[in-house]
Amino acid sequence: MGHHAITPEEAHGYIKGIGPSLGYDFTYSPQFPKGRQDVCLVTHAAENGTSYGYDTLYLVWKDEDGRLRNRELANTKCSKDYISSSSIEVDGDTVTVKFGSAGAYSGSPWQKSCTSKL
Repeated sequence: MGHHAITPEEAHGYIKGIGPSLGYDFTYSPQFPKGRQDVCLVTHAAENGTSYGYDTLYLVWKDEDGRLRNRELANTKCSKDYISSSSIEVDGDTVTVKFGSAGAYSGSPWQKSCTSKL
C-alpha cells in the first residue's frame, strides 16, 4: 500500500460530500492513528433538526493511486445514538478500530471493535 497522506480538510470534505443528509448535518474532524496520515476515522451526523438523527462512522484511506476510499464501519439509524471512536491502530494494511456509544437515546451503551484490510 502506498502511503499517500490525507489532510484533515481533505478527509472532512470527502465524507461531508458522501455522507447521508437530512438537512442539519455535521461532519466531525478526522481521527488519525499514531504515526500515520494515510488513514483515518471520520464520524458524520445526519439530523433533520427536530426529531431524528444518526451517526455514521467511516474508515477513510488513500489507495495506491492516491484516490480517497471509504468503508462504512457502523451507523446508528435504528438507535439514533451518537458514535464515539476510541482508537484506531494500523499495522501494515490492517486497521483495528474501537468505537461505541453511551446509549443516550437507546439507553443501551455499547462498545465494538473491528479489524479490516485497506
